[in-house]
This record gives sequence, C-alpha cells and structure tokens, in this order.
Amino acid sequence: MKYTIEIAKDNDDWDSHEEINNDLFTLFLDKIIERYPNFASANNLELSILLTNDNRIKELNKQFRGENKATNVLSFPDMEIDFRQILEFKPDLDYMYIGDIAFAFETIAAQAREKNITFLQHFKHLLVHSILHLLGFDHQNDEEAKIMENIEVEILKQFSIASPY
Repeated sequence: MKYTIEIAKDNDDWDSHEEINNDLFTLFLDKIIERYPNFASANNLELSILLTNDNRIKELNKQFRGENKATNVLSFPDMEIDFRQILEFKPDLDYMYIGDIAFAFETIAAQAREKNITFLQHFKHLLVHSILHLLGFDHQNDEEAKIMENIEVEILKQFSIASPY
C-alpha cells in the first residue's frame, strides 16, 4: 500500500523537530492501518498534516467545533466510519483520502512539560490519537474512550512509549 502524506507547516517552531516528517507519519499510519486488514485493499491512502501554532488551531477549533480556545490536535475525517464496524468497512480500491490533522506546537510543548515527557513522545501519542479519530474512533462517552485508549496504548507500546493514561 502506498501512502501520500502532505505536510504543511506555518510555524517555524516545528523546524526544531526534524524527526517529525513524512517517514514518521508513514510509520505510524502503517502500524495503525495494519490492524485493519480491509484497508489493505486500497492502493493509496492520503493524509494531510498541518503543523501550526496555538493561534491558528484556535481559529480552526472555533470555526469547526465552536470552541474558542487552542487545543493540541484537531482531526478532520474525510469519511464516515463507525469504529464498531471498521473491519467491515470497504475502502475504495484505488485511492482513499482519510482526512486532515492539525497540530498546535505551543500546546503540545506545554502539555509535554506538564507530563514530564519529551515533546516527541507526546506528539507520537497525539498522532496515534488523531489517526484513530480519522478512522471513526471517538471518546464521547466512557465506553468509547476506554476502547480508544486501549488501542492507543497497544500501538504506542510497539514504539516503546509508555501508556499516557
């Protein structure tokens, strides 16, 4: 399977993290997608990434979620997938755009400091979290949150990252 990952960056703070690049996104997307073999029928999955700052993510959060505040990450799925039927989901056989993800540098950095973990560890957790949102997972209630958290922990463990929960 081929991945097309478009990365836009509108904040120079991201330049200090060269490891956040196409290879990292491809690696994590691949680890997540391999859990759902039905996605292997698509020849190309595309994902768009915005590496931005708190001001821009606040605008996006207000515009799309009605929340007038910055947040660490926003996911914008392109498809309606119910995670409860993810294994029955039939992707397009040629090309599938799964959505957009926007990350806010300052919020991620502040949260990493609060958690006493590296920026990259926190970013990787948020990357897994946001890709799962694109695949229909959510945390609107305790049951959904527990399911999503368990999957996140399993995936992060493969990268030797301790549970964030």
